[in-house]
Amino acid sequence: MDGRLIELKAWGCNIDEVMERFLDDEEFYFECYAQAMEDPCFSQLKEALEKHDIKRGFESAHTLKGLIANLGLISLLHIISEIVEPLRAGTDEGLLDKYQELLKERDRYAKMV
Repeated sequence: MDGRLIELKAWGCNIDEVMERFLDDEEFYFECYAQAMEDPCFSQLKEALEKHDIKRGFESAHTLKGLIANLGLISLLHIISEIVEPLRAGTDEGLLDKYQELLKERDRYAKMV
């Protein structure tokens, strides 16, 4: 198993289940992983939150949530879920701070690429 997968597993990521989904193709997983770290939905979410565009913010956050869940990145999943649910309820109060937390955690994962 790739050392990066071992480290992700140590971070609490659901690597065993995820690798089944990726048919144990570690190279393909890390290609998807690298793309996810640069996904445009991160910047689209920020822009939507700054403009108080709840609908667009929800769409961007929900897309990120699915992407993050498919990669098994549990700590990122918890943070993005804390952004998705208020947006689903129609509020963005305090979410720019939560977004900064998301970026900080994403940057920690991005170093793995």
